[in-house]
Amino acid sequence: MRQIKKRSLRPSPALIVAFVALFAAMGGVGYAAAKLKPASVKTKTIHDGAVTTGKIADGAVTTPKLAPDAVAPNAVYAMNAAKLGGAAPGECQTGWLKVSAVIDTTNLNDAQPDGVVPGFDCASKAADALSIHRDAVGRYTVTVAGIDSGTVVAGISGANPANAVTAASPITNGQAIVKVWNNLDAQFVDGKTVSLLAF
Repeated sequence: MRQIKKRSLRPSPALIVAFVALFAAMGGVGYAAAKLKPASVKTKTIHDGAVTTGKIADGAVTTPKLAPDAVAPNAVYAMNAAKLGGAAPGECQTGWLKVSAVIDTTNLNDAQPDGVVPGFDCASKAADALSIHRDAVGRYTVTVAGIDSGTVVAGISGANPANAVTAASPITNGQAIVKVWNNLDAQFVDGKTVSLLAF
């Protein structure tokens, strides 16, 4: 009877050399990737979409490195709001200009005591955000929407500013009192243009 030889399960020398070469090649690629020379990766070697948010370290890309149109408008608004102390656009804070208006009192009289004042109100962009009521000759109440308090500075502008004087009370409960009188005889007078600033 013929005896069957058992085959050896040991790898051949050629197979061992092949495995050693394979592992050396794989290790060499890993070594090369870990040891890139500075500035050796150029723009043309990066595929589109290869650099994702997860691959960018926090703080690695700063605003000066971005093109002017690289940031979406909402992000620009957010950055601007952050520069303004985190306040939303239009929000009033202490020390900011709250109101700016030039008030022409010419058309205010007993028959028509009320009017809308064109100007800037940081708390409201409504067309009637600033309004005026003539209380008496040379005495007016200016109402500012959304602003409860503030320091007011008033001055005369327009024709003959040197002949009149004006004063304004601080804004209290959304209103400021403005008074205008003649410089020569201290009599209250209508028909003057008043510049008004509130902080």
